[in-house]
Amino acid sequence: MRIDLNAMIPEAPDPGESKKSGSPVASGSLSAGFGVGDTASLSPDQGGVQQLASQVSQFPEIRQEKVAALQRAIQDGSYPVTPEQTAEALISAIQIRSAA
Repeated sequence: MRIDLNAMIPEAPDPGESKKSGSPVASGSLSAGFGVGDTASLSPDQGGVQQLASQVSQFPEIRQEKVAALQRAIQDGSYPVTPEQTAEALISAIQIRSAA
């Protein structure tokens, strides 16, 4: 599911206000529907999340030793892959791309 951050939230008409052609919704103002008193609060676990994120960022994204071992196995023919596994991987990749 995608969230469109550019989507406008229509403002409910104020019963006490007359119709104007220059209303915030009609003019495309981004502040329509957002009051000055809007607030946001963060979870008390934010510090824990930041600590975990910093630990994860220390790990390499690609484990070169595993990649090298797989490359060697593929090159020397000792990495067994069945046609069914290949087909399943292709179908899975297609489904993921079509869902995005």
